[in-house]
Amino acid sequence: MSQEKITRRAFTQSALLASAVFGAETLAPSSPFAQFNADAAFGAEPASSKPGIADSPYGVCSHLGGGEEHDQMPKNLELMKAAGIAWARADFSWSGVERKKGEWTFDHLDRVVDETARVGLQVLPILDYDVAWATPAFKHLDAWLEYVRRTVERYRDRIRYWEVWNEPNLEGFWKAKPSGADYATLLRETYKTIKAIDPELVVLYGGLAGVPIDYFEASLDAGAGEFFDVVNIHPYRGGLTTERTIRRFEEEIAQFSDALKKRQIAPKPIWITEMGWATPPVFGETNNRVVSAGLQHLFPKSTTGEEPLPKVAIFYDSRYEPSANATPQEFYRLLPAGYFARGRAGRGPVGGRGRLGGGGGVENLVSFVDADGLETLSPQDVPALIMPPSETFPADRFDALVKYVKDGGALFLLGGVPLYYRSLIDESGFYKQQGNNPSHDADMRALRLAWYAWWTRENVPQEAPLFVASASAKELEGYQPVVKGSRFFDGSRLKDGDRFIPLLEARSGDFAGVAACVCDFNSDYRGAVVVSSILGDGAVGDNVSTVENQAVYLPQALLASFAFGVERYFWYEFHAPQRDDVDKEHHFGIVGQQLDPKPGYFAYQALTKARPAGSTGDRLDATVETRVASWTRPDGKRGWALWSGRAERPTTLKIDGKVDAAFDYLGNEVDKPTDGAEVRLAPGILYLVGPKNVKLN
Repeated sequence: MSQEKITRRAFTQSALLASAVFGAETLAPSSPFAQFNADAAFGAEPASSKPGIADSPYGVCSHLGGGEEHDQMPKNLELMKAAGIAWARADFSWSGVERKKGEWTFDHLDRVVDETARVGLQVLPILDYDVAWATPAFKHLDAWLEYVRRTVERYRDRIRYWEVWNEPNLEGFWKAKPSGADYATLLRETYKTIKAIDPELVVLYGGLAGVPIDYFEASLDAGAGEFFDVVNIHPYRGGLTTERTIRRFEEEIAQFSDALKKRQIAPKPIWITEMGWATPPVFGETNNRVVSAGLQHLFPKSTTGEEPLPKVAIFYDSRYEPSANATPQEFYRLLPAGYFARGRAGRGPVGGRGRLGGGGGVENLVSFVDADGLETLSPQDVPALIMPPSETFPADRFDALVKYVKDGGALFLLGGVPLYYRSLIDESGFYKQQGNNPSHDADMRALRLAWYAWWTRENVPQEAPLFVASASAKELEGYQPVVKGSRFFDGSRLKDGDRFIPLLEARSGDFAGVAACVCDFNSDYRGAVVVSSILGDGAVGDNVSTVENQAVYLPQALLASFAFGVERYFWYEFHAPQRDDVDKEHHFGIVGQQLDPKPGYFAYQALTKARPAGSTGDRLDATVETRVASWTRPDGKRGWALWSGRAERPTTLKIDGKVDAAFDYLGNEVDKPTDGAEVRLAPGILYLVGPKNVKLN
């Protein structure tokens, strides 16, 4: 396909195809994303080109002060504007302007301010970090405030918002034990300094990593409440894919306003200045290899094509966070490519909450089963069961897992020490991790698993490089894992007739330990356990995702944030360096290393098209299966975003009024539905512009 002829739709379809056959391949810069010519995508007038840019809620984080992102100005800024992004958050670091004590250099920041103004964007600068002769900064306030004064005075007429530090609740940034009281001291003096320069300047509390309400309250109790104008958090998490995860997000945001109210401090706007999902190319690759190798060992004739592929069930329960924070597409990546070549993954709800997908026949090789479904899952019908990568497990269904293995099923346990933490249904009806599993050793014995690590056995390294075991499966030939091993297994609990088959080994000096293996039972147990203790492989439920799902999660997160009272949202981040396949920090961006757009870029552009800056009255109605967000646009029209929770869902639309525009989450136009139209909602948003009201039947 030539670069000139690629359209956004063809580009997306090519990318999805690449994902469907995920194996050893990755979506690196050589993928269709890198080949895409973005020029044709920028026809619509972006929200940021209109009046009121300073009031736009749309921002991104971008390290404009130096390195590649500085060198690539202004193209990166023009791409932001074309997507409707109005704000660029950037470090104005102390060490960058006072590189030697007493020598001040602002040329690089002058260029940032000039270029953002020329393109028509606002910059949100972060006053942050220390210098070698003044560490930690809060103990050297005179030197710190000199930096603050020089920087703010220089740009006072061009920059009206100032963020004081980045993630002060993390020791790596604070350079001391994090303390809300110590931060309150620095914040108070910085606020006074900024307001003395111009009382109309706006001071942001330094963006807090996560939702550390205890830290925030400690700073308020130390007097910080008078010395900032905007609350600021970085609530990274897994995808907002269930009603429960959405409600928890709402509750956690509300804690910060509640903390102010409890102390009779005037309400303040809440901003999210970092939140996003990274898309490292190695996401899930080791788990995919382990699952593929395990299936090859246990079902050798199936993998050669002599027999049908075994049906696979994936544990997926909306009440259980290791699965509920992801979409099914992320779990499909665990499967060998043959499942996409010789069958299709089942989808759509079947039998209520008990199962998703399934249905039987070679065309339905994959089903999703919840906690209730585990009780009746039969190895004769579904020979393999994959649990979500996690060290926790649904403890109330452990006996069902053991029975499944005893009766002949192959159980896959991935991502750390199996069964280490237990989750149980709490009073709200959701699984909650209860901490360390008090019956961990007994549970491991029940599955005949034996493990060890550096803290349980002498002469074991804390971590070591991984290598393919010599007797491993063809699926692992030529594979060199980029993650490391730190927990290990042996076959000491197997019985006569059972086989211990190493898949991946960690080696360091004289040490060799098995980090992934197959325990193939041929004694009183008839099944198998395939286990991998490998961490850092993009386990679902955190802020790592597929390239495709990044584009799904982005507008969902922004729309939820606006509905829950967040005034502005800065996606982390705009540019992805893509120089390290393992480090997720290299892959949060929605454009690649060469500024080639990822699907997330188009998702941001589609959102600002549907919900332009200046929109008001945001609402989000979430049920177990569907989501409906709505707002009033500056042109007076109502905007709507419709999507499903985790799978496609047929529904009938009741529409009051005319639909003026309809497009998908990537901005592709779709047929305008009319009242009574039947549609299939998916996790990817359907946008409607114009109707007075939209309801789902």
